[in-house]
Parts: sequence; C-alpha cells; structure tokens
Amino acid sequence: MQSKQDIYFLLKKHWGHNSFRALQEEIILSVLDNKDTLALLPTGGGKSICFQIPGLAIGGTCLVISPLIALMNDQVQNLKNKGISAVAITSVMNAKEIDIALNNAAYGHVQFLYVSPERIENENFRLKLSYLPIGLIAIDEAHCISQWGYDFRPSYLKIAELRQYFPNVSMIAVTASATKEVVADIQEKLEFKKPQVFRQSFERKNIRYVVQNEENKYERLIKIIKNIGGTGIIYVRNRKKTEEISQWLNQQKMSASFYHAGIKANDRAMIQQNWIDNKQQIIVATNAFGMGIDKPDVRFVVHLDLPESLEAYFQEAGRAGRDEKPAYAILLCNAHDIHSLKEQYEQKTPTIEQIKQTYQAIFNFYQIPVESGEGLSITFNMDDVARNYNLKPVMIYNSIKCLEKEGYFSLLDAGYEPSKVMVKMGKEDLYNFQLKHQKHEPLIKVLLRSYGGLFEQYIHIKEKDLAFRTKISEYELQNQLEYLNTQGVISFIPQTTLPKLIFLQNRLNLKFEDIRLINYPILKQKALARIDSVILYATEKNTCRNRILLSYFNETEFKDCNYCDVCIDKHKQQQEIHNTIKPQVLTLLSKGSLKFEAIIDALSTINSKHLSVVINDLIDDEILSVHTDDTIYINN
Repeated sequence: MQSKQDIYFLLKKHWGHNSFRALQEEIILSVLDNKDTLALLPTGGGKSICFQIPGLAIGGTCLVISPLIALMNDQVQNLKNKGISAVAITSVMNAKEIDIALNNAAYGHVQFLYVSPERIENENFRLKLSYLPIGLIAIDEAHCISQWGYDFRPSYLKIAELRQYFPNVSMIAVTASATKEVVADIQEKLEFKKPQVFRQSFERKNIRYVVQNEENKYERLIKIIKNIGGTGIIYVRNRKKTEEISQWLNQQKMSASFYHAGIKANDRAMIQQNWIDNKQQIIVATNAFGMGIDKPDVRFVVHLDLPESLEAYFQEAGRAGRDEKPAYAILLCNAHDIHSLKEQYEQKTPTIEQIKQTYQAIFNFYQIPVESGEGLSITFNMDDVARNYNLKPVMIYNSIKCLEKEGYFSLLDAGYEPSKVMVKMGKEDLYNFQLKHQKHEPLIKVLLRSYGGLFEQYIHIKEKDLAFRTKISEYELQNQLEYLNTQGVISFIPQTTLPKLIFLQNRLNLKFEDIRLINYPILKQKALARIDSVILYATEKNTCRNRILLSYFNETEFKDCNYCDVCIDKHKQQQEIHNTIKPQVLTLLSKGSLKFEAIIDALSTINSKHLSVVINDLIDDEILSVHTDDTIYINN
C-alpha cells in the first residue's frame, strides 16, 4: 500500500493543494487498502480526486465508467492540463479510433481510460479491456445502477461482470446523491467484497434555500441578480429558453451567455472559461451545464422551471457557494409549473401501445429486419422518424427512455462533436495520389502542415480555418474531404449534433412475442414519487427547506437552518406575535411582581410557549428581572 506521503505528493504535484477536503483522504486510503469503496459526497465535494489520486498511486490504467460524454470530455481535458494521460472512448468514435485508444492503453500510455457503461455491455469490448493493465475501476454517477435512483441506466448492471476479468482489482463508486435504498443497491449490484461506505453530510450550511411563488419570473430574476450580485447560474428546461433568457438579460444590461449540449465544443469551452474567469456574470443553461466545472464563487443558482427530482435539484443548487461563503439557491415557481411538471410525468410515461409503436417505427425506418440489429450504432434523427410515421417527437423520446430501462436501446446525447480526419494511405501512396490528383494537392498539404499525428489517429479539424488556408469555400472543402474519404485517402467523420442510438438486442417479431417491460411499473411509480417530492418542496410553507432536502436523503438529526424563506417567515410571524405579547406582559407587571405561573394564568389566552419566549427575551434585555422568590418584576 502506498503511504500518506505518496498521496500528498500527488495532490501537491498535480492539483497544487496541500490538504484534502473532508473525507477525501479516508476514501483514498480505503481504495489503496484494496477495499471496494462507495463515496457519497455532495456536489463540489471533490469526488473525482477520490479515484484520480489512487488511480495514479496504484499505476497502470484506471478504468473510469461515466454516463455523460460531456462529463468524460471535461475530466479528460482537466487531466491532460495537469500532465496526466487520459482518453475517453465515446459513441462518436469509430472502430479504428477505439482500437488506437485501446492499443495505447495496452502499451501503458494511458493513465485514465473513460468509457460509457454501454461499452461495458459489449462482451467483445470487455474481452479487449482484459488485456489492459487495469489497476483500479471507478464508477462515476454510481446512483445510475439502481432502479430506485432517479437516473437508472440498465447498462450499469453489467459493470460487475468486469470482476471475472479483474478479480483482484478493487472498485470505487462515487455519487453526489443517493437515498438509503440506493446506497444498499449500489453495493449489491457492484458485488462489493470488502465494502467501505463514506458518507459526508449533505448539509450545506452556507446555502440559503428559497422558494418564491412568482408569476412574473423575469422581473423577479432581475431583482435577485441585482440584490445578490456576483456570478450565477440560471437553469431552465430547454435549449430555446436558454437563448431567449440570455438575450433578454443582455437587453437589461446584464452580462449573460447561454449554454446547452447543442453548442459547438469550442464555443462551449469558451463560454465556460469566460464565466469561470468572471468575464461573464451569468450562465443561462440546461442541466447539461455544471458537470466537472468547479467554480467556487457562484453566489446564486436560480431555477426558473421545476426540476424533475430533488436529487437533480440538490446537485444543481449545490454548485453555489463552494467557497463556503453565503450563497443562494432560489426556485421560482407557480401553479402553472406544478401543472406542467405533472403533465411532463404523463408524457414521460407513455402507454405500452405507444412504446410498441415507437419500437416498430425505429426498426422500420432504419430497415432493420427481425432477429437483426444487436450491437448496431446509428446517428439517430428523431424528427425524421416522427415525420415518417406521424408520431410526436416527445412520445418517441420518452418511449425510447422506457425501452432503454428495459435494455433494448441506449440513447446517447453526443452534443456537438467536431469533424475528424485520419490519413489512411501510407506516405508513398499519398504522394502518388497527389501527383495524379493535383486539384486535391493543396488541401492534403494544408492538412498535413496544420495537424500532427494524422497518420496515427483521428484529429479534430476546424473547417473554417482549413478553408481559409486552402483558399477555397467551406462548401468546396466539404466536397473535397468527402471525395478523399471515398477514395480511401482519408477517413473523414463530419461534425454532428445528433444523438447516437445503440441497439442492444435483435429486433423482436411483435406478432409472436411481446416487448418485456419488467421495470416499467416500478419506474413509473418511482417517477411519480419523485415528482411528488419536488411539489412538496415547492409548496411546503411550514417545514425548513434544508430539513426537507436532508430528510429526503435520510438525514434527520438537524435543526432548522434559520435562513431559508420558511424559517425567515416563521421568524417574522413570531416577531409579530411577540410584539403583541410584550405590551400585555409589561402592563400586567406594572401592577406588581408575579411568578411565572401567575402570569400564565392571568394571560391565559396567550400560547404559553410564546409567553415564555417573550419573558425570557425581556429578561435578557434587562427590562425584567427575577427576585430570589422567583417572582418577576419590571426594572426601574
């Protein structure tokens, strides 16, 4: 086992820190002691360090299983910036790219290999992994393994099968949100051998949770931004709203940008960096924003739409105040939002007939016959399928999500992926091709001068820059790249913003067999329970917001926070009550001193608890005093 000095050396060398955050050191030492470890740390608690440092300390390749391409790419880039070799294998890569990445790992050139859980489902891929020097297996967003969790993904259930290939390699699972049932489920489904569970309290004492019932959200938003100040995030449900609200804020002389998964990768990176560097005050975003981004001085997170679960809300709200200074998590909602959330629940749980209809439409559109399709990955255009079969895109999407939970499909939102090129011809053949095809010679020369490594691996290209350097239009550039691709000179993968649909099973013949929907009833019930929890949080007037969130995550040993809107309203009400009681107490005692019991009898219409608090306050303020015989009197 590596020493404490080793992990502190790595922390200082790569992260520049002298000390760990709460529980990080204990978690890392547990992993290094070869114990299967589950780490539950709230958003901003530093989960990635908990597997990245032991991954470096153990050596070889740390296999990281992560559900989101954006999160994988962010972590890979962050590791590379620290001088650590990391690669992500994603759905937008072709077989050649994947082989190159795995070969590099096999030769010991990759310290962190990120893969999606869908990859693990493929037995051939698991076999290829078995040849790699895997030293640690890390499972990010581990709550996805549980059907009790808010984001259940059946592909996570295959992770445990890695144990037969790596029997002596320990696992670390990390998540920011898990209930008691989910914690137990994670350990069972991953077949933890010597389990260690580390759980940091989800209480964030510096965050002020506020719910405001508001019809005019835009007007309220301006007041929030002006009153709180500093940088912030505004979460909305769809991409269009991010652009509309960002534009409106800029018209109000606020500095805002929008962010969603459909924006080009370079633009997304620039938007993030400008915000991190405080060049932009506000990011208006979908839930695609925030994963892997550690900005400590976020002063407010505002939700303009109701979240789908308290787990999601807690994660997103938790991006505020990581510097431990006061910050605000504000939810603006009204009766219409609650109605919309219930409506969305109905849409998210399509009928069994609608699910079957979607299943047939997809296979028919892509012309996949019965007993075929398993392992096929396609660029999925939902709108085309919807138009051809007169179906609603929202129904198709939610039907796919149901089928995904049953292990039929896997839908991966790739976001924006730039174009990629790799040279397939050897150098001599390439030279001969240029002699015969002089029209394409300028482009080939510019490609080779602009990008290194084209003969070894796929390289992201920028069409605009290439067209400028080659002195041709972007349209002509596209044509030439496609021609070179058909001639076998290069392998060209055009940019795309479309998701990938992976077929996990062969097509069923629905005339003779039915779609299996084992998880459907349970998931429907759980989805409704999560929505009810969100509505309770949004409408509750008497229970501290912090208490509601903590009790949802099975934490009950906490007092009221005294800062949320409910606590402040309670305090105001008590002050108003106490202000009406004080004159009555002073008038009564102006006639002479009385014992506490006598005061209660004389003012019997007043709640005794309120009366006791008022008398104690008056004693603390030295307006009243107590004789040795326990009678209370007014000070002169």
